[in-house]
Amino acid sequence: MRSRTRSITWHGQSFRFQLLKPPGPESDTGQWAVHRSGEFIGTMPCSPEVTTKDFDVRSLRWLGELLGSLRGRHAKP
Repeated sequence: MRSRTRSITWHGQSFRFQLLKPPGPESDTGQWAVHRSGEFIGTMPCSPEVTTKDFDVRSLRWLGELLGSLRGRHAKP
């Protein structure tokens, strides 16, 4: 993916992904900062060489793993 930033919508909320650190010679994985409403929520590892479609799939999966588990903790039995 050539872009260094990407916006993704997950469950009606907008998330911004920004490439922090391009991969170095020892690694092929970059680090992407993830923000929601201007608040930093974490980093996602992903190669900047993936296609835009693959990045979208990976980012949605990452958000689901991170925030889906938080949603479950707040659910009433």
